Amino acid sequence: MNIRVLSSSYLGVEPFLVEAEVDISSGLPFFSIVGLGDTAISESKDRVRTALKNSDFKMEPKKIIVNLSPAGIKKEGAQFDLPIAVGIMVAMGFVRDRNSTLDNYLFLGELSLDGKIRGVKGIINTMILVKEKGYKGVVIPEDNVQEASLIKGIDIVPISTLREVADFISKGQIKSLNIKPFLEEKDYSIDFSEVKGQTLGKRGLEIAAAGGHNIILIGSPGSGKSMLAKRMITILPSMSEEEIIESTKIYSVAGELNSKKPIINQRPFRSPHHTSSLTSIIGGGKRIKPGEISLASNGVLLLDELAEFPRSVLESLRQPLEDGLVSITRAQYRVEFLSKFQLLATSNPCFCGNYYEGASCTCTQHEVNKYMKKLSGPIMDRIDIHIEMRRLSEDELMNSAEAENSNTIKERVMKAREIQRKRYNSDLLNGNLGQKEIKKYCKIADEDKEYFKNAMRIMEISARGYDKILKVARTIADLEGCKDIKKYHLMEAVSFRKK
Repeated sequence: MNIRVLSSSYLGVEPFLVEAEVDISSGLPFFSIVGLGDTAISESKDRVRTALKNSDFKMEPKKIIVNLSPAGIKKEGAQFDLPIAVGIMVAMGFVRDRNSTLDNYLFLGELSLDGKIRGVKGIINTMILVKEKGYKGVVIPEDNVQEASLIKGIDIVPISTLREVADFISKGQIKSLNIKPFLEEKDYSIDFSEVKGQTLGKRGLEIAAAGGHNIILIGSPGSGKSMLAKRMITILPSMSEEEIIESTKIYSVAGELNSKKPIINQRPFRSPHHTSSLTSIIGGGKRIKPGEISLASNGVLLLDELAEFPRSVLESLRQPLEDGLVSITRAQYRVEFLSKFQLLATSNPCFCGNYYEGASCTCTQHEVNKYMKKLSGPIMDRIDIHIEMRRLSEDELMNSAEAENSNTIKERVMKAREIQRKRYNSDLLNGNLGQKEIKKYCKIADEDKEYFKNAMRIMEISARGYDKILKVARTIADLEGCKDIKKYHLMEAVSFRKK
């Protein structure tokens, strides 16, 4: 007897339909799973056989062939345990599908040996596929219900044991859903009010947050670079529903969701160490997974001590910074991950770090140049805002007055983003403008063009740098609520470019 059970898998974050075809016939007892499955899938037969036995479904000694179709696409993971078990249960007559459940629902879940169903990765991707294909719903582990509930209009059947699956297929019995309200955005334990001085650094981060610009803080050890950088996340607006779904998809396939964090509803803030490998930053591996640049999508990627990262890692950031996507190619297929992150970097200006402090620097000019050359021109050119930071004076350190807090800065950032949303009639930010939008919305007065020409000549600004300055100037004007870019907006934007 041949039974077909619907399930799904994914390449990158893109889901595709998988049919678990189960054929049972007489002959020598045999259990085989075909269809380009990985080790976890090939081991599934032992989990399925034992789970059925411990759930009081006594399997007869038969010849069992399971095919995961399409057979030409590599499949990974243990989520096919449940559809394989369901196919065997129906084929052997343990359960009768009276309501065409197998034609209308997708089944996903990992089996434990006692018949319980464990959570799996990529559920939200399956929910999107179900909605696109027009199926009625999904049968999934209880652990994944919260994640699945992000996608509306789909029947969610939560199950915790094989017995519950049998009751649903044969009798239509469904447990009530236990969907907890989504966690509200929590208050951060850090705040800009804790940072003394560093007015220029705060200003740069505010502009970067308002326009979605990449930024680097270059300064002496102890000047507050890392302290400021970690507070960037506190002034970014809350995530939209679309951004929550995008980020949750990536974290789901990466296996970074759990019962304490079932969805991603706070902007990601990723800060990998400078010893991280190329694969961990960009993504890939034997089993292709998203890297830090994808996990930081819709949030911030902090690269602390940028010059200490391997050159191969830094150079690999070029395309993701430009396109917002990273493409990972293998012999038989290609996977694309979203990499729509905001780069926030910090760096010392030299080996000893004291170049901006004058006499205290022990580096020769050759050593200073050698250190900064670790950051290639193409990478620095892709960073919109360059901030130079110096250590605080004694008076600034002793000043006990409280600085402007994050909520006040966040309000200005949100107003500037609202101006951009109305202007572009979308969620497009100034930092991501294309040539067409730059020509239309970043115009400068004729009397200001001569100043800009001189600045470009003296600072040897590239064509990309020219665009970056205009986009930053547009954001500065938006923060002031100005319709047009004024000369002083342009001058401030030029000051944020390092020659």
